[in-house]
Amino acid sequence: SVDTATPYVQQTLGYTVRLYYISGSLIDGRIDQDPPDGASLQKIGDDLQLSQRIGNDDYSVVERRFLLIPERSGVVTIPPARFLGRSMGLFDSVFGGREEMRIRSEQISLRVKPIPAAAPQPWLPLRGLTLRYLEAPRSLRAGESATITVEAVADGATAAQLPSLSLTAGDAAQIFAEPAQTREEFVGGRPQATVLRRYSVLPARDGTLRIAGPRVSWWDTEAGVARIAS
Repeated sequence: SVDTATPYVQQTLGYTVRLYYISGSLIDGRIDQDPPDGASLQKIGDDLQLSQRIGNDDYSVVERRFLLIPERSGVVTIPPARFLGRSMGLFDSVFGGREEMRIRSEQISLRVKPIPAAAPQPWLPLRGLTLRYLEAPRSLRAGESATITVEAVADGATAAQLPSLSLTAGDAAQIFAEPAQTREEFVGGRPQATVLRRYSVLPARDGTLRIAGPRVSWWDTEAGVARIAS
């Protein structure tokens, strides 16, 4: 499965391969997935071992997750996933037989859209993006530092794809940024990245201090419009 069949060029997609088999029937085997022409494919994390009941049968499930990024517009075809292994039949435990198993999935075709002419640059296609303050002082004292913490959550991207978050205050204060803390997950069949960044703010003088927060321009892939998170 892929989280959308109509992505944009350079949009990060979640692609998932699942192997279902009756519990206890599989001896060994391997899953192979060739990359598509016109897109990059990167396996993420380890395979997951799950279970699922379908009808009256209990299945074991091997789930493998990938990041898929189309590199050109037009039709991009994901080749079928393949499994080669050995299974144990009903009477194999008695007679010692083993059966070779070869199966494959259906191929998936994507209709990849070009980057819109009205899209902001740098190009950042996402399902969603939110910015918020987790910590911010109500008042400050000149010469004493305080902490501001900003969180960004991007639906449909890795942390490396997000721009750096910054605060500015001109010459009214010094701002020191700590290294960003990142967390990456696979939510709803696609990647989700959370970036947390802390800043120490040191006011230079008394009076009103205006701190400009981060602003990130991005493209809403669901609505097909440009947006700004701030």
